[in-house]
Amino acid sequence: MSEASDFLAEVTHRASGLDSLDYERLRAQLEERSVVRVTGLLDRREIRAAHERIARGFDPANDRKHDPRDTEAVRRNFQKLVVGANSGMDTRRTLGRFLRILYNPIFAPDVFGLRDAFSRVARFRNRLYGLPDDFAVAGTDDGLFTCARIHQYPRGGGFMVPHRDLFSRLVTEESEMGYFQVFFLLSEKGVDYREGGAYVERDERRIPFEDFAQAGDVLVYDGRTVHGVADIDPMEPLELDRFGGRAAAFVSLFRHLESGDEGYGRVSREAVRRFGAGERSPATGGSQGPRHR
Repeated sequence: MSEASDFLAEVTHRASGLDSLDYERLRAQLEERSVVRVTGLLDRREIRAAHERIARGFDPANDRKHDPRDTEAVRRNFQKLVVGANSGMDTRRTLGRFLRILYNPIFAPDVFGLRDAFSRVARFRNRLYGLPDDFAVAGTDDGLFTCARIHQYPRGGGFMVPHRDLFSRLVTEESEMGYFQVFFLLSEKGVDYREGGAYVERDERRIPFEDFAQAGDVLVYDGRTVHGVADIDPMEPLELDRFGGRAAAFVSLFRHLESGDEGYGRVSREAVRRFGAGERSPATGGSQGPRHR
């Protein structure tokens, strides 16, 4: 057994449904280990079938440029290719990455057949936060909505540098809920790609836990977790014309902001002020532990 497989086994919780999980235990392990994995909430075969549907219907011509100040774009089905280092309007916040993001809000047309999966995992997220099950699942509650989306890292070099989350963390910590980043895997290493994948950094060691995970696994990071995505099949030809490589689906709570500088700009500047530039930087203010309603 490798360190990565041992680590994943230690943070794995098996579920037969939302009611079968001990959320206090999950939060305690996140406090201790900064990441947990939950299996059984999603059916692997259904998630792989969704992955195949997305791949069959994928069209790279749908890629768009996106000014993040256009906050309404992420509240509809929208596809963008993200390449570069600057993240947000504050140039101190850099986040080198190369990926495609396919936004698919739960309240938008279900073009990927993932509405049930997104909804179930969003309800799991809500229980972690101590919120009502249906909070911000199908709409906007208390100014927050579920930014359901897929991150696809193409073969030939898709990546994200090690970092801590800033923007979505600010949103929930401003609401005194603490912070959890919840996502589930669509792809599998050894099937969709061979090299690279998601990892966490602990005690100056990089743990490639995704080597031993599978589609349908639900992963959770907390605000302290340094994580990233190692280059996906970097020696292969770059594949931008197909839905291949690594893919994961997120159910982050986002604040419904006004479009323009006043909305997104405030979040961008405040995130950097409170938490630093992001790439491995420690938090500079506020509690790092979860706080629940």
